Amino acid sequence: ESPKDLTRRVFGGGFGLFTGSQIVNAADVVDASSIRTTKGGVKYRILKEGACPTADPLGLAGSCTPTQGSFCIVDYTGFLPSGAVFDSTESKGRKPLAFKLGEKQVIVGIEQLVSQMKPGEEVQALIPAELAYGEKGVCTEDKDCLIPPNTDLKYFVRLVRTAAAAG
Repeated sequence: ESPKDLTRRVFGGGFGLFTGSQIVNAADVVDASSIRTTKGGVKYRILKEGACPTADPLGLAGSCTPTQGSFCIVDYTGFLPSGAVFDSTESKGRKPLAFKLGEKQVIVGIEQLVSQMKPGEEVQALIPAELAYGEKGVCTEDKDCLIPPNTDLKYFVRLVRTAAAAG
């Protein structure tokens, strides 16, 4: 698949574009130059730029860009290729997700993505199956699957806050 075709499939026709947890016109065209890729292969685009907190403008206290061992708090919505939401911290009664970067508390693709973000940043991303739930998917013993095996997933992620680990 060419990069142009992948960009169209991921961020344009058929897979839908979204802002926050809202899916908008799937026919909208996305400028291919706005698509970034992590070293591991997560494709994403920034919807809203983040910034270092005013109390730590250079990130010296670890509150700017997450590193291995940082504590991260994110809001996210996960979408199947059909556009159906499979999980969201923005659902009624839910709270943002807190995790320690590098501890395998979230899928690899989310770790790669969040490590590139600044607080307040909002991104739209395509996480390849191998960086999500891979060949196993998320299935019960009787093969009923919330996320089928080998499924690329689309996410909206907002990095709410990050902090360096104590010590």
